Amino acid sequence: MIQDLLIHTGDPKTGTSSIQSVLNAGAWRCSTSRLVPQRHLNNAPLANALKADADPAFVQAQFGELRDWFASRGGGTGVISTEFLARRDPHRLRGVLRDYFPGLPVRTISYVRPHASRAVSAYGQRLKTGTFDGSLPEFCRFISSVPTLYYAKRFPAWRQVFGSGMILRPFVRSELREGDAVSDFLYHALGTGDFELLPLDTVNEALSVAELSGLRLVQRVLRGQEVADHHRLALGGALQRKLSAAPGRSGEKPVLDQASASHLLTAFRTDAQALDSQFFGKPVLEEELLRSHGNAPPTQQDFSPESHFSLRQRTCLDKAATRIAALIQKMPKAWRQEYQVSVSQRDAKDIEDHSPAQRRNAKAVWESLDAITAVLAQPTTA
Repeated sequence: MIQDLLIHTGDPKTGTSSIQSVLNAGAWRCSTSRLVPQRHLNNAPLANALKADADPAFVQAQFGELRDWFASRGGGTGVISTEFLARRDPHRLRGVLRDYFPGLPVRTISYVRPHASRAVSAYGQRLKTGTFDGSLPEFCRFISSVPTLYYAKRFPAWRQVFGSGMILRPFVRSELREGDAVSDFLYHALGTGDFELLPLDTVNEALSVAELSGLRLVQRVLRGQEVADHHRLALGGALQRKLSAAPGRSGEKPVLDQASASHLLTAFRTDAQALDSQFFGKPVLEEELLRSHGNAPPTQQDFSPESHFSLRQRTCLDKAATRIAALIQKMPKAWRQEYQVSVSQRDAKDIEDHSPAQRRNAKAVWESLDAITAVLAQPTTA
């Protein structure tokens, strides 16, 4: 059985995909400390089991399976990782851990991304998954009206529950070990800098303005065809992974315009100062917020599909997305369960229906995603 437990809670958009990929692939070497990662790449179901209204049987299934997994792996530090824990109540997590891992020492580690950078990244994520379709200035006004980036109201609750076992690291290159989140995470997880990182393909690489504009069109079609949110989330994730692996990509990355940066500075400066004071002892987040404001250009970037893709390309994207919608509506589980296996969110043996018809349906969705990727990787403005 493991000797202690480390829980990586995110936050989202702080290198979580890279950290999880390294853990899942075992892409490090250390002769003095041993980590025992969770079974799957991203333990999102575990976070769902911590919802206030979660079925007790579901909680038992998730935490019981995790306990059995760690029990079968031998000694070392058990590692749980899912950024969706950032949305959960730390008191609830602590209580469930006491039930399933009584007496086991627990640490948590979280990364906090500077407000302005996180807002831009979250905007790209929302366009990719089709959960927001407005402009970047509109999104900045939205993000300042919800709790997400009010860090000084959220992270202290984790310290209250886990005390000195709660680690918070600024997602700022100059503050991270070797300027890298993966190296920083392993340093804290292993308790030593005496380790080696092994080569691994880049995952979840940031998308360009042009690519996001094309994804915006795709998601509009999917939303218009009433494709469910969880399918659109998976489709957006699959397209980002395919684009990350596509050769010859180019294009400018999203940045704040001056008006948006000014709004974020006004909205979040007090929060940045409070978190800096509580956790870092110096103005890390405040300086990043001021830097983003000082570097912001006066004009907005154009995220409209028409500005980056020809009529022929937009027609191709529309047709491919429409085909995907029809395929998923015909067999809702076929492609998504294959996608979940491909990103280690579930095991192939757990697929409920893998008939020839299901496989053909999933294959057709993958082919349409390939067609979309080919267009998105070569915008007319490239």
